Amino acid sequence: MSQGRIILILLSMIAAFAVAIHLFTTIVAPPESGQTVVAFDLSRPRAPAEARKLVNPIPVSEDVIQQGDELFHGKGNCFVCHGDTGKGDGDAGALLVPKPTDLTDPNLHMLRRDGELFWPIRYGIEGGMFAYVPRHVTEEEAWMIVHYLKTLKAER
Repeated sequence: MSQGRIILILLSMIAAFAVAIHLFTTIVAPPESGQTVVAFDLSRPRAPAEARKLVNPIPVSEDVIQQGDELFHGKGNCFVCHGDTGKGDGDAGALLVPKPTDLTDPNLHMLRRDGELFWPIRYGIEGGMFAYVPRHVTEEEAWMIVHYLKTLKAER
């Protein structure tokens, strides 16, 4: 076999491989673009049924919401994955599959009660986030964060 023919075969194989990679990344695993991003299915609860019955023991007030904001953006480190505005676009969240929950999604706020927002902070989510209580925040602080999360609901 001539050297030219070997080069032609190698180039053909490289081209076929490049086409296969392109097809895989655009069809099978499409790039991020709104609806194609893998995310948690909000219709599936991440907490057990008992979490739905939990009532936030901290009375809501502007001061409590402010403290929840400070915990979200500080000691609780929530912003690292969920982003500064809670959209799930934090620096560390970009590396996670599925993406962190978009805490501004009105559907989240429509479907989840306080206890269901508290549960992942307290106990974590299997295949998702780890428990933050007591490692990073107290239970009381977690409930304050829940009050803050409820202010993130976006108008859509």
